[in-house]
Amino acid sequence: MTMNVLRIKDALVPGVLALLLFFPGIPSVAQQDTQEQELREKMFPDFRVCTPVFEYPVYHADDLWDYIDGAADNYLTYRFVDLHIAEYAKPKGKKFFKVEVYRHASPLYAFGIYSSERSPDYHFIQLGTQGFVESNQVFFLKGPYYVKVISEQEGSKEEKFLRALANLIEDRLEGTTEFPAELQLFPEDGKVRNSERFIAQDFLGHEFFDSVFTATYKHGEKEFTVFISHRADPESARNILAQIYKKATGKVPSPLEEGDRMIHDGYNGNIYLIWKGDMLFGFQNIEDQQLIRNLAAGILNKLE
Repeated sequence: MTMNVLRIKDALVPGVLALLLFFPGIPSVAQQDTQEQELREKMFPDFRVCTPVFEYPVYHADDLWDYIDGAADNYLTYRFVDLHIAEYAKPKGKKFFKVEVYRHASPLYAFGIYSSERSPDYHFIQLGTQGFVESNQVFFLKGPYYVKVISEQEGSKEEKFLRALANLIEDRLEGTTEFPAELQLFPEDGKVRNSERFIAQDFLGHEFFDSVFTATYKHGEKEFTVFISHRADPESARNILAQIYKKATGKVPSPLEEGDRMIHDGYNGNIYLIWKGDMLFGFQNIEDQQLIRNLAAGILNKLE
């Protein structure tokens, strides 16, 4: 079996070479290596007395598991493109910092993976779009990049070096420093700061419900979730709503019109949903009807 596979691969080589010659726009392996080297040099400048050392390959979607194992699935959900890694060494060669730059397909998906790994109680800093410090690590988001700067040691001196290096890396990366515009739709009253997330797929356990923004709210001792999904058009929003009805109740109301409704989902409890144009939003784990109406009015006012 192996011999046959090798013969097939060998037979394909001339065809591949011809294809590359016929379509010069397709980058060769050498061209890709050159582009990645140039990107590395741009991302990772010298830092004080330290120079970047590249002992890791550039990881892509097909081999990210080799570096972060089971965590790779979450990154791939958010359209991971590649991972560049540099270690910074002192003059004697002792490594003491590692920088991981995860690139995603867009700033939206970079925000998605970043928001999945932050917690509202972290120590946040102004770096790129946003950053936070956790123990001997600095994390930040900028454009399509999610960056981790890691030290082998802890302490205030190490943190100063970490933050200085993180600032230098951030300055080298291109991209927006703005959060997704949809986050502005969430009412501020009761919202837990820095709890917003972007869920790329399978929201509420439904494979058809993707691209959803969420935020955690607190009213008294009660915590609940507000979610907002901006669809391509009103028909797309209607289709999502119809599938939720069908999954929860086995049937779809006719006619299915814009407005609000409560749907009892056997897995997720009562879900309060509002359909307005190309927007679908709602509330989970809350029964206070007046509070729901107040928050819904706040979102509708922002939409208008």
